[in-house]
Amino acid sequence: MKSSLMSSGVAGLLAVFGAAFSLVGSQVGAYAVGPPTYVLIDAGAFGGEPTIASDSNGVLYDTTPSGGTRLYRSYDSGDTWAQVTTADPKSGDDCVTTDQSNAVYECNLAGTNTLPLQADVWKSLNQGGTWTKGANQVSGNGNTCGGSCDAFGVDRQWTTAWIPPGGTTANAHVVLMYHDFYGPSQIWVNVSTDGGATFAASKPVLLNPAATPGSVLGSGLGNLFSECNTVPSGIYTVKTGPHAGRIYVSWIAADAAQNTSGCNVSMAQSFHDLWVAWSDDVGNTWTTQQAFDGMVGHDASTPFATFTQDDKGNPYIAFADNLNANPATCSAESTTGGSALQNDTTCESNMYVVWSSDGGSTWDGGGGLVPGSAATPYQVNTATETGTHWFPTIAVGDPGHVDVGYLRTPTIQPTDSTGKADPGACAGPSTATPNYPPACAWNLFAGQSQNLTLPPGTATWTSSQLTAVPMHIGDICNLGIACVSSLGSNRSLLDFNSETVDPRGCAHIAYADNNNGSKTPPASPHNAHLVVATQVSGPSAFVNAPNCVALPVATPEVPWPGLLVPAAAAVAFIGWRSRRRFRTAAAS
Repeated sequence: MKSSLMSSGVAGLLAVFGAAFSLVGSQVGAYAVGPPTYVLIDAGAFGGEPTIASDSNGVLYDTTPSGGTRLYRSYDSGDTWAQVTTADPKSGDDCVTTDQSNAVYECNLAGTNTLPLQADVWKSLNQGGTWTKGANQVSGNGNTCGGSCDAFGVDRQWTTAWIPPGGTTANAHVVLMYHDFYGPSQIWVNVSTDGGATFAASKPVLLNPAATPGSVLGSGLGNLFSECNTVPSGIYTVKTGPHAGRIYVSWIAADAAQNTSGCNVSMAQSFHDLWVAWSDDVGNTWTTQQAFDGMVGHDASTPFATFTQDDKGNPYIAFADNLNANPATCSAESTTGGSALQNDTTCESNMYVVWSSDGGSTWDGGGGLVPGSAATPYQVNTATETGTHWFPTIAVGDPGHVDVGYLRTPTIQPTDSTGKADPGACAGPSTATPNYPPACAWNLFAGQSQNLTLPPGTATWTSSQLTAVPMHIGDICNLGIACVSSLGSNRSLLDFNSETVDPRGCAHIAYADNNNGSKTPPASPHNAHLVVATQVSGPSAFVNAPNCVALPVATPEVPWPGLLVPAAAAVAFIGWRSRRRFRTAAAS
């Protein structure tokens, strides 16, 4: 393993040396392509649904709600990690992001507030050393209801921060986005214009359409689909370009007919449509657009989709879906079990991406039933990579340069008539479910496209398995808080993984590993850890950047001539780095 890591690292350095000579001679930002290579590094103790972010210097932050807002920091491109101060000892959900000044923000649910199920935003000006908590203008007290103060309660919040031109972090626009828990389960925001110190009263996104016919139509359709069942996918603020300051929110939803079965408690509905809304006036009014609809019986909740933007401010959504399935047929095959289901690849859940090159108005060139929505998504995994693909992650650099992570098992999961995975579908056979397949073995995969500017079906992807030993064995329940352990439903990973690219355009995927070998030996070498898969070679997500190499990024930028070190020194550096810490390497 060590020799493999050294050879790939030396190859990476030699590649960047060659790129450096090419750049000096021609000033053309084109670099040799090759399959990305990753190393897996333990960031800290096990924790589900990690969120990872990079600041503009390449300092990485990785947080999990397991144990409060537990946060880890890396100064050396993910090679080593150290835990920083925990902002709040209690947490239900959390997230991490930064602004242009590199101030760090953590969102937190169900912390130490007096009122339950409210959300906070914590801010650090010293890379997680100390934290301050924002308050709400309604309560005037950050310890009562945090930054949200929503009468209907809060669930699955996300945060974004942006400093307007000429401003400082003290007047950054910080936005808290979530869906409510006790009420209609719609999408809400609280906005701060003083750097997260105080937040305004909560506003429902869909009830505040911008004054355009298209936005009114979009909000009307959004309300029809999202009046009861939603799952927030994320929030971002465009930092530069013609849409600088634009706030995007994204979510998945069910539909009016299914909403009669209940609101967001069981998550038993088919969440088949993807939505975005954007605001150009600091969250006062919103333009809403459907991005894609897989139609009833095709479920995009695993249980989350994931949302990001490129460096031009264009939005992207990655999601898993059983788009090729006849839900009635697949449900019947799931009941009978055996080879019928496993041989029917139409029943599998694949990994997909949709994106907009015009700021959210048109997705994948349009063609969907709702004007502007995508008719066809981009499929990340190849047709020969069969099974179940869940837990999407996505990070983007330049438009069309996309990195996607996901968990995959070669097993096709049993599903019901709505396209949802059966409770305990991957837990293995039992007395109640004798026809279920053996317990599923899940591995982490990474996909990459450098040409998503081409139409769906034309763009190309590379993909590779990153974990040599499965990181999870058994079920992954997508029914939220309704997961039933007595049926084998397992929610130990919680609800998602996360991905970011650093300033070089190198990808970092945060995930949790809990394969202790008790179900199917051997145990994972990363068992009981929060792990980060870090790209150390292969194409960058930025066009005018070298291929990713194993070099620290949290340092002043080195001029190209400074990279032209002797080859012997490069080999010595890689040998030193390979001994720094136990890790596994995986290449496609």
